[in-house]
Amino acid sequence: MQHDSGYHLLFSHPELVEDLFKSFVTEPWVEQLDFSTLQRVNAKLHAEGLERRDGDLIYRVLYRDGSEVYLYLLLEFQSQPDPWMALRVLVYVGLLYQQLIRENRVTNGKLPPVFPLVLYNGEPRWNAAQELKELIALPNTTPLWSFQPTIRYYLVDESRYPQGKAGSLVGVLFEIENSRSLEQLQPVLDILGRRWKELMPASLRRALVSWVFRVVAPGKNIDANQIDVDNFSEVQVMLRTRLKQQEQEQFEKGIEKGIERGIEKGIEKGIEKGREEGVLTGEATILRRQLQLRFGPLPEWVNGKIEHAPRAHLEQWSERVLDAKTLDAVFA
Repeated sequence: MQHDSGYHLLFSHPELVEDLFKSFVTEPWVEQLDFSTLQRVNAKLHAEGLERRDGDLIYRVLYRDGSEVYLYLLLEFQSQPDPWMALRVLVYVGLLYQQLIRENRVTNGKLPPVFPLVLYNGEPRWNAAQELKELIALPNTTPLWSFQPTIRYYLVDESRYPQGKAGSLVGVLFEIENSRSLEQLQPVLDILGRRWKELMPASLRRALVSWVFRVVAPGKNIDANQIDVDNFSEVQVMLRTRLKQQEQEQFEKGIEKGIERGIEKGIEKGIEKGREEGVLTGEATILRRQLQLRFGPLPEWVNGKIEHAPRAHLEQWSERVLDAKTLDAVFA
């Protein structure tokens, strides 16, 4: 949830949305958009059986010729791809259209075009159908296709861009997400530091600080309002401090787990040893009883041999009692 809200806050800044489309949407019509007209649309979409989509972001932007298009960003922070995403997109776009009609924001009786973009950050590569047609069980040649709903979404899978894209701030975010070690992370933070001064407005820098700490060093709330966001070196110092704290916490947890495991193994060995000793005691008792019944009172040397004998010897002696003529023969 923290990750979701962090991305929502970041892409609430039009500057980042513009960077996302210019860097990662390889569609020729993107070049015709006038991003200075980018405007957030306040939409609260929900339907029966579907989660309320407050986390998604919808923008209205104009082409250079004055016509409009709606950019629908679906932020998908799930561990696995959703195989029914194309159907969900159809429903959400339909709900958006209904809202536009209710609010009388339809021009000349025509609905505006909507471009749905799914931004996914899970580890498994996205393998779900991007077109609704792939989810409908119909042969390609059937005339029923003309009556079926159609929609397609554009996918930006962060794991496909481990090196980001040159000059793209969104690409830097993807690199931070894809970093698996401090060695991989440090050069990315250096790039972010070099670009820090140009990041405007200050609210975007503050949102980036909160997001970086949530992704890189989770587990402790960082109040971005207490950080001088104009000074990225201070951000890096706090981040290194938090990473050291995190390493110490992981080290301490490792010690605790090691102690717990050691105790568990000790208990297991103790139980096993106790079980083995119990078996030996039982077999020794039975052997003494057999010898006494056969040969009468036992001399001290017999008790000494039985007391210190391994299990295999006890079993062997118990078998010899049946046929041996003397005590010496039993222990020979």
